[in-house]
Amino acid sequence: MAKFFYLNAENLSSLPANVAVPSYNRDLIKTSILHIGVSNFHRSHQAYYIHELIDKYKELNHGICGVDLLDSDRKIYNILKDQDGLYTLYTKESNGAHKAKVIGSVVEYFYGPENPLAVIEKMASPEIKIISFTIAEDGYLLNEITGAFDINHPAVSDDVKNPFNPKTVFGYLTQSFKLRKARNLPGCTLLSCDNIKSNGDTMKQSLFDYVSKTAPELLDWITKNTSFPNTMVDRITPITNSNDISMLKDDFAISDQWPVVCEPFSQWVIEDKFVHARPNLEKVGVQFTKDIGPYENLKLRLLNASHSILGILGTLHGYKTVYEAASDNDFMFFLKSFLDDEVTPTLTDSNNERITEYKNSLVSRFLNPHINDQLFRICQESSAKIPLFILPTVKHQLLNDQNIKRAAFVIAAWAKYNDGVDDNENSYNILDTMSGTLIRTAALSIQNPIKFIEIKAIFGDLSQNETFASSYIEALMQLRANDVKSCIKKMILN
Repeated sequence: MAKFFYLNAENLSSLPANVAVPSYNRDLIKTSILHIGVSNFHRSHQAYYIHELIDKYKELNHGICGVDLLDSDRKIYNILKDQDGLYTLYTKESNGAHKAKVIGSVVEYFYGPENPLAVIEKMASPEIKIISFTIAEDGYLLNEITGAFDINHPAVSDDVKNPFNPKTVFGYLTQSFKLRKARNLPGCTLLSCDNIKSNGDTMKQSLFDYVSKTAPELLDWITKNTSFPNTMVDRITPITNSNDISMLKDDFAISDQWPVVCEPFSQWVIEDKFVHARPNLEKVGVQFTKDIGPYENLKLRLLNASHSILGILGTLHGYKTVYEAASDNDFMFFLKSFLDDEVTPTLTDSNNERITEYKNSLVSRFLNPHINDQLFRICQESSAKIPLFILPTVKHQLLNDQNIKRAAFVIAAWAKYNDGVDDNENSYNILDTMSGTLIRTAALSIQNPIKFIEIKAIFGDLSQNETFASSYIEALMQLRANDVKSCIKKMILN
C-alpha cells in the first residue's frame, strides 16, 4: 500500500510537494473571528478566504475560532480537534485537474454542549471582533408560516430556564453581550454567511426579538455596539463521501477524516459596515459593496433556482446528480429558457453584461463531472427554498403581465415530486420540515390539482391568481398523465 500521512500539525512538513500547505506559523495567529457552525460550506468558503489572506499577506490577526453548538456536530468537532484544526480543501476542476490545499485558518475550536461557559467567555473576549455564522435557516428559529422569529420555540423556553447552558445561538450571544456590557468592552460585527435572503437583516431581527423577551435591558447596548452586514455567498460544496477520502489518500498521500470537496468557482460579497477595522479580504477577491441586492438576486434567482429546478426535474426522471441532469439537453434547454424568458426580466437592478456572464458561468459549473453533487441534497427543505428562489420571479412576472409558464411547470413538477416516486417507479424520501403537509396535499392534488398551491405558508394567495393557477393546473395534469421528460419535450416543441 502506498505511503500516506495522517493530517495533523506534526505531519504538515512531510506531505508531498503536490499538496499546498500553510506557509505561516499557526502558533503566531491571533483569533479575531469566532465562527459558529463549522460546516463543509464554511470550510470551503469563509475559512478558505481567511486562510488565503493569512497565507499570502501574513495578516496574522484574523484567525478563526470555530464553535459548534449542536449535538450532531460532535463528530466534526472530534475530527478537527484530532487534526489540530487542519483539513484539506479538495478542489475539482471540470478538466479533471484536482488540487489539494491544507487550510490552517481555524486555530481554536470549542464545542458548546461540552462547555457552554467557555464558549460564552470566548464570545465576550475583546479580541473577537467578528462573530460569524453558518447555522442554516433552522438556526434562525423562523416560523414556517409567518417567516418571523418564533419566540415560542421550545429552544427559546429552554434558554430562559437555563441561560448559562443555552440551546440557541441567540442565547450564547445574549450572555456574551451581557458580559461585554458589564465589563465595558466594545461590541462586534455579526456576520451571517448563510444562504438566505437578507441574512444580516434576518439575524438582526431574530436577535432583537429574542433579546426583547429574555433581556430587554440589553437592547440599547446591542443597537449601539453591533452591526449586521448582509452577505452573498457562493461556492458549490457537495457532501463529502468515502470515495473522496480514498482518492485524496491515493492521489495526495493525505489521510484526512473529513476533507471538503468544492468547485473552483467562489464568490463572496459583503455589505461594508463593520464595527471595527475589518480584514482586508478584498486582497483575496472578496467584494465589498453598499448594496447587496443585485448580487443577492442574481444568485438566488439564477443559481439557486436552477439548482432546485434540476433537482426536482432530475429526481422525477431518475437522475441522481446535478451533472447528470445538467447533461440532459432537454432539461438544460428548459432551464435556459426559464432563465432567459422569465428570470432575466426580473433582474432590473443588474446590467445585462453581468447577468449574461453569470448565466454562462452556471452552465459550466453544473457540467463539472467531478463535483458529485447529489440531487437529494439539492431537494432537501424545498419548502424553504421555493418561496425564496422561484416565487419572487413568479410574482414579478405576474405583476408585469409576463410569461410564467415554465415557473408554473416547475411548481407542478414539485407537487408531483412530493408523491415520492420517480417516473421509473423508484421511491425516494422527502426530507423537509413540512414533509407531512407536502405529501398530503400532493396526494389530494391528484383529484383536485389546486390543493397543492393552497399551502398558504408557501404560496400565500397565489392559488387565487387565475393566470398562474390555470398554467399550474394544466402542467400538473400533463405531469400526472406523462413522464417529466415527455412533458418537457412537448413544451420545447411548442
